[in-house]
Amino acid sequence: MNEDQQLVQRVLAGEERAFDAFFGEYFPRLYRFALPRLSRDEDLAKDVVQATLIKALRGLAGFRGDSALFTWLCQICRREIVDQLRKLR
Repeated sequence: MNEDQQLVQRVLAGEERAFDAFFGEYFPRLYRFALPRLSRDEDLAKDVVQATLIKALRGLAGFRGDSALFTWLCQICRREIVDQLRKLR
């Protein structure tokens, strides 16, 4: 089991330190991913990343580890960005 899968298992087990590590690691990275795709709107990027992480946590049991956890999260974030941009139109 790799580090991503271990972190996922710990989060799913309800380990608070793992949850903190998950958010601490991936919020800033996803924010940097989302920001340029959202015309550098900082507030919107924060909202998108929060929504992404909430969706990811709800579906975390479905993470199979076929890709890196960050890659999986970026795919969720891409869909959230598209959804937000549609709402703004």
